[in-house]
Amino acid sequence: MAAKKSKKSKKPLVHPATLKSLCPATTATVNALGGISYTAGSWFTITSTGGNPFLGWEGVIDLGAYRLKDLTWVTRSKDIQEPGNFILSFVDPQRIEIIEFISNTPFDNDRLVDIVDDWERGNAVPGMMNSTVDFQNIIDGRWRQISPDSTLAVGSALTIKASSFGSCEPSASDRLHTYCIVRFTGAFEEEGDYVFVPGRRFLLGGAAVEEREYEYIMRMRRSYVEQD
Repeated sequence: MAAKKSKKSKKPLVHPATLKSLCPATTATVNALGGISYTAGSWFTITSTGGNPFLGWEGVIDLGAYRLKDLTWVTRSKDIQEPGNFILSFVDPQRIEIIEFISNTPFDNDRLVDIVDDWERGNAVPGMMNSTVDFQNIIDGRWRQISPDSTLAVGSALTIKASSFGSCEPSASDRLHTYCIVRFTGAFEEEGDYVFVPGRRFLLGGAAVEEREYEYIMRMRRSYVEQD
C-alpha cells in the first residue's frame, strides 16, 4: 500500500524592504510682516492655540503596492539619518525642541494644532502620556532638546537630551506619514531671526507579510477608524 504524500503548507508571502522618506533642509526666517519664510517650500507654520509658531513638515511613504496584495507592513529596524548642524541666529530662547515621527494615519492642520498644544501645555509628544494621539498610530518617533553653544562657533547648537518613542505596531494602511516639527521656547520673533534645520532621511527596515484574514481586516479597520 502506497504511503500518503504529506501535504505541504503554503508559505506566507514575505517581502523584505527598506522604506524611505526624505525631508529637505530649510532656513526659516522671520520676515518684515512677522510671518516666517522658508528656503524649502515644503515646510510650513503650525500655530498653537496660544498663538506660538512651530515649524512643520510632512512626507509620505507609499504602501499601495502592498495593500493591493493584502499585505501588512512590519517594522523590524528604524533610523533617522541627519548629518548636519542646527544653526540659530539668536541666543534667546536658550533651546529649541524637535520631534520627528512616522504615523499610520495623516494629520490635517487641526490635528497638528492638537499635537503642538499637547506639547506646549503638557510637554507631551504624540502617543505618550497626556497626548491626544493614539499610541498605536505612532510607529516610530524621536524627541530632542537642542541648545546654542557660542563657545564652539557662532550659531552652533548641541543636543542636550534625546529620547525615542513609538509603538512599532504593524500597519495595514495604504501609506505612512512622516513628520518633523520644531518648537521654540521663547524668541524667534524679530525680523531677520533665522534657524537652519538640516535635512533628514527616515528609514524603516522590515517586510510586508501575509497575515491571516481576520487579523488583517481588523488591523486595516483600525487604521481607518483612527483617522476620524
